[in-house]
Amino acid sequence: MKKILFLSCLFFCCKINCQVNQFDLKNDPKLDSILKLKKSIDREIYDSNYYSIQVFSGNYKNGDSIINYVSEKYLSDSLYFYFETPNYKVRIGKFKSKINAEKKLREIKKEFKSAFIFKPKN
Repeated sequence: MKKILFLSCLFFCCKINCQVNQFDLKNDPKLDSILKLKKSIDREIYDSNYYSIQVFSGNYKNGDSIINYVSEKYLSDSLYFYFETPNYKVRIGKFKSKINAEKKLREIKKEFKSAFIFKPKN
């Protein structure tokens, strides 16, 4: 009798613990739109957080000649020519880490003694 009771309990326990391996997840469209919005905001923050090296600040004529010279000298780097009242500014690169910007600054300081690392505030 004990064996039958034991086997029946064992059988029912196994039967009770069996589960279906299928799970249906229903996505809410609002959740998808919120996730897309979050990703776009994170991308904007990531893209706007960088270091740049400013090599010149002055009038347009000198800035134009410097940007032409720098574009020939540093072909692989991105160049930016800004106007911020009252000066034109020439900046090199968009570096994600300050260490990379400092390495490039050492190279640039050989020609442009007044160059410095600049982090824009957005």
